[in-house]
Amino acid sequence: MLRLGVIGCGRVTTMFHLRAIRDVAEVEVAAVADVNEERTRTVAEECNTKGYTDYHELLGDPGIDAVVINTPPSLHEKMVLDALGSGKHVLCEKPLSETVEGCMKIKEAQLESGLAVLPAHNYVFTPCLTRLNDLVDSGTVGDVRKLSLVFENNLKTYRPQTDFRITTGNGVVEDVLPHILSVSAPVAGDAVDVKELRWWCDDYEVCDNMETTLVTDRGVDLECRLSWTKLVPRFGVEVHGYEGSLKAELMMKPYQVSLERRGRKKVYRDHLLSWYLDLVRFKHPSFRNQYIHFDRVVRGLEAPKITVDDEANILGVIEKISEMM
Repeated sequence: MLRLGVIGCGRVTTMFHLRAIRDVAEVEVAAVADVNEERTRTVAEECNTKGYTDYHELLGDPGIDAVVINTPPSLHEKMVLDALGSGKHVLCEKPLSETVEGCMKIKEAQLESGLAVLPAHNYVFTPCLTRLNDLVDSGTVGDVRKLSLVFENNLKTYRPQTDFRITTGNGVVEDVLPHILSVSAPVAGDAVDVKELRWWCDDYEVCDNMETTLVTDRGVDLECRLSWTKLVPRFGVEVHGYEGSLKAELMMKPYQVSLERRGRKKVYRDHLLSWYLDLVRFKHPSFRNQYIHFDRVVRGLEAPKITVDDEANILGVIEKISEMM
């Protein structure tokens, strides 16, 4: 049993992480921490476990094997380093650090400690994305020439408990682009350059909408659209190959992939009825799969699907776009 200490008791923890942990027999919440005493008490009671208002006390708890860091991004780097220094494995919400240099510090500390560090990019573990990747790898649509990716959400509906998203200059870029880059890399390679960029502000004083075309180290174009201001949330991925195309909707249809090839269409579907029940309970399968993977990484049974180097590459692209803005 992997005993977790959860640092940060905000909305992402209560809406998604705790629900996922309950569905994974191999992991359990052994302690929680948050600077807000009321949030700490509420979540600790919900999990029937210990609560701390100082995360250092949680790190000093000998009953904790690993920590889950769900705090604002500015705190991540120090918390990850402190956790590694305390002998704890780490699952940390993106980004691991706000800079590439910070990621390299984490990588050095990870190598010295021999502990697992998994950047939390949950959509990588979406069932339909796994199927989509398998279809691409098997040559179903031929060589990939372009990906079209759309991540749209409504920040007002989400109602985050902290305001870090609207206080940094790059806004939606830091919040949403990592999702896009984490799921596109296995299919198209790592983004290395920016070909086109257009951004604007609809509802916030920071960038809340963007359209950009990136190019990967495999020469594949990534046509990306990011938004905080759309009414209906979606995360669409389209793979355009020379012999066909694939479509998936990772957020709302995590078990379905559509294939179009040589004028014919085919839809792969799994778990439709059970997914509708999970949808209303905010139980996206990617979070559960992420925790199963984390447990197996800690036990040395799997290599991490997302590494510190992958995170550094994502941050490098964000830095490049931020400079252009």
